[in-house]
Amino acid sequence: MEDNDPAIGKVWSEITKLLSEDSQETISFLLDCTEQQLFYMSEVIEDVSYNLQSQEYIDTLLFLNDKYPKLHMEEDIRIAKDYMKE
Repeated sequence: MEDNDPAIGKVWSEITKLLSEDSQETISFLLDCTEQQLFYMSEVIEDVSYNLQSQEYIDTLLFLNDKYPKLHMEEDIRIAKDYMKE
């Protein structure tokens, strides 16, 4: 798929839906991802954060940010924390 392919939005929506169903499964999945896989998953991290609103999910993002500092997940983590305050 090309970056500008309209089907990409549908794929991201499906991934967001799947990752928002069960926080424990999502956390396990993210912990098993490689750095490159997480880079691609970053497209849906904020939406999943909004849907899950889980401290354990945020803790996992913090762990992954330490593990893969090149991903610069700080903004995703800040937004996830903000969602918890709502």
